[in-house]
Amino acid sequence: MAAADDSIGYSRELSHTLYGRDIPYVLLMHIGAFDAEMLPHLLDLYRSKGAQFVTLEEAENDEFYRLDTDLRQPLDATTLEGLMAQRRLALPAHAMPSVQFDTLCR
Repeated sequence: MAAADDSIGYSRELSHTLYGRDIPYVLLMHIGAFDAEMLPHLLDLYRSKGAQFVTLEEAENDEFYRLDTDLRQPLDATTLEGLMAQRRLALPAHAMPSVQFDTLCR
């Protein structure tokens, strides 16, 4: 959960640097027992951070996703990190989580 919390803060910092606001983030999850177990906790975490859930169609209407959804657009960066690099903006400090998988399931 700490890694998820850190990831939320990191993504929000990038979004605020690039757009001055939160973009509608897309939550990608895999189907599996661990995800099913963690989903209620993750949703609670997102809600505690002020997240509001919208449809994918609503999220895709945001300018951030224009390059992903309008194939007439020229190829360009399609991630927050990619846009930061393209605009020569420094990425904030962000530690990649170190997961000890043998401690997750017993």
